[in-house]
Amino acid sequence: MNNFLRVFLFFIISSSIYGQALPLNRYYKGYILDEVNEQPSFAYSLRKLKKTYTGFSLKVRRSVDNAEANVNFDTNDVVSANSTVVITAAGSSSLTVGQILNFNAFQNTQTLFVTSWYDQSVNVYNATQLTATAQPILVLNSAGLGNNLPSILFEGITAKNFLAVGQPIQNLINLGVNGSFLLVVKPSRNVNQFSFGMVSATGNWRWSFHLNWSDGNSYFDAAEVCCGPGRAFNNAVNLNLYKQYSFVRGTNYKTSRINNAPTSVTNVTAGSVTQTGGDFYIGSTINSPAANNGFSGNLSEVIMFPTDLIISRLSPIESNQVNFWQL
Repeated sequence: MNNFLRVFLFFIISSSIYGQALPLNRYYKGYILDEVNEQPSFAYSLRKLKKTYTGFSLKVRRSVDNAEANVNFDTNDVVSANSTVVITAAGSSSLTVGQILNFNAFQNTQTLFVTSWYDQSVNVYNATQLTATAQPILVLNSAGLGNNLPSILFEGITAKNFLAVGQPIQNLINLGVNGSFLLVVKPSRNVNQFSFGMVSATGNWRWSFHLNWSDGNSYFDAAEVCCGPGRAFNNAVNLNLYKQYSFVRGTNYKTSRINNAPTSVTNVTAGSVTQTGGDFYIGSTINSPAANNGFSGNLSEVIMFPTDLIISRLSPIESNQVNFWQL
């Protein structure tokens, strides 16, 4: 027996003896919300973010008969074909409320639309969409290096999919100003699109993102009346690629980062203006996006903190997202 085979067998046997379950992927580094001291405003993901979280990941609606179900995490704490679902509405199907099914048995050949993405933070600010035509789509095996991880697909032009957090801006960020927005996402179009956040109904005040605009840039307007200097970085090179993005707004500065590295928008001096009211959206920035395009692309995780995280606190969260989602 050669040395390589001996080492390999020793690794497999040792893992079994000591009861260490192999992770979903070799980059897995644990539960992200257990590794930070800060409490997020909201935390949506297709993986479990906190070990003690006992809820579902999301609720989906089946396309043909409108049956709805809550989706559990699988034994690896991620949404997959090995998940189970719990029926919450029968629609026109023969299913019964409370019935538990294997994910594949529930999906069959139908499209699954997302009606709720559950907040794993203590706030329980679930992101919802009750209008069927505006609901994004759950897609398995669409993310990660091996396309073995899930995502939610948003079509921002024809369907204008989005989810509403249902909370005014002052409930999400400090004084309507200070906040950190971290997500794992793949933009699929360079087009004028209002991707995430909130735009005031009057005065054009924003805490929002364009990812990507028609010029290939991504724009970050936060706690300010649009549009000031130092708000854009070129992101055309990342079109159709999953990346981790961080957007941080301090009282007098803005920072944007990709995969734990700075962009050209780094500690840019920017004054802020407080704001209350409105709502925050995932996939759009306004409740009726008929006049504007929403986000086009895939999203697997988004977490918001009500403070501008310093790099020493931000970087471990970024690394966790990069490593788990195989970016």
